[in-house]
Amino acid sequence: MMGKGTVSKKQRAGGLTWIYRFQTTRASDGKTVENTRVIGMVQDIGSSVAAAWKEVGRLGLDQHLNLDCRGKPTFKKLAEHFRKHELKKRVGIAVKAEETVATFELLLDRWILPRWGDRKAAEIKPLEFEAWFEALTSTPHGGNKRPLSWATVAKLKSVMSQVYKHAQRHELIEAAIGSDGRPTNPMLLARSESGTEYEAAVVTPGQMVVILDQLAGPETQLEWTLALLHAATALRPEEAFGLQWSDIDWLKGQININRAWSKGKLTSGKTIGSMTHVVMHPVLADALASWRRQSCYSGDEEWVFASKKSKGKVPRAAGTAAQDYLRPAAVKAGVIPPGYRGRFGWHNLRHSLATFFAANEVNLPVIQSMLRHARPSTTALYTHRVNAPQLAAQEKFLAAIKLTPAA
Repeated sequence: MMGKGTVSKKQRAGGLTWIYRFQTTRASDGKTVENTRVIGMVQDIGSSVAAAWKEVGRLGLDQHLNLDCRGKPTFKKLAEHFRKHELKKRVGIAVKAEETVATFELLLDRWILPRWGDRKAAEIKPLEFEAWFEALTSTPHGGNKRPLSWATVAKLKSVMSQVYKHAQRHELIEAAIGSDGRPTNPMLLARSESGTEYEAAVVTPGQMVVILDQLAGPETQLEWTLALLHAATALRPEEAFGLQWSDIDWLKGQININRAWSKGKLTSGKTIGSMTHVVMHPVLADALASWRRQSCYSGDEEWVFASKKSKGKVPRAAGTAAQDYLRPAAVKAGVIPPGYRGRFGWHNLRHSLATFFAANEVNLPVIQSMLRHARPSTTALYTHRVNAPQLAAQEKFLAAIKLTPAA
């Protein structure tokens, strides 16, 4: 026995099974009720009580021992359970990318928990959240001393909603509807402005010609190649900067995405489905081969866009490369105005290619496969079928910016 719980073996249809029993106080009437959860098969877990308790901890079932005496945990308890058992999980259902995890933790620690951490999660009313949202967007906050945007509030709301849903799945709070007939996830009722004033700046083929022309110098061949690669493949910046020369399959005409580089370190990439390959038209292959001949770092295991400052040990910094080269070229091309302070970088070229395809009657499944937005299982079913249409679609873009195969 440990705390309010016990573990015991019970013979079931599938064999001898470990069972976890614990007591909770029912919020609706204050009565103590017994609950049970299946831990797993004895033959898989082991026959000792210690092994059973270890599995209870691994599965997160021991969270039932941490609820307060009235069965109404604080929002912080729910958030920390969410952080441990869902946000930071590395295998299984709905694994989140490292950047997403970092963003969620920042929002939790900087904004959400300081305001709501000590409150009983089930007692917070939707109107309280609405008042908080309005205060965040109407009064100065943070280091910038400016109100938060509704887009940021939407992220806060999304994180909090996921915390509540997680708590319901793990039975930390009542699921869906409480004893008073109201949703136990107050985010279902709390209102906020869902729109955002941000709209990604899109580069047209004509503007891309100007951008490439601005970068077409002997000292900026890396940036020229980088811009072309982003524009023609819709690679995410972290995928492009994470490329090594061995990732380029010259014979098959494809670029294999094996890693991602973001904020100065290797990451696991956006999703499992994104770690695949993109097609490489001969025109694009010519450009990459030309850059490899000029690069000081052309070995198979060296970075395609290596940093000279680090003597090739790490890739270029995406933000710096965009700020110093892409943005000035985009100003010359009329994509963004001089002094523009909004978001514009390599990721905008991903938006631009998708927009170009849609405007030129490239069908949606091809666009989805190019951007790798589909689930891995779905993508795998269509990979062999979409290579030819993808190449044709990419050729349309390359022809539009007046690039043809080298003689």
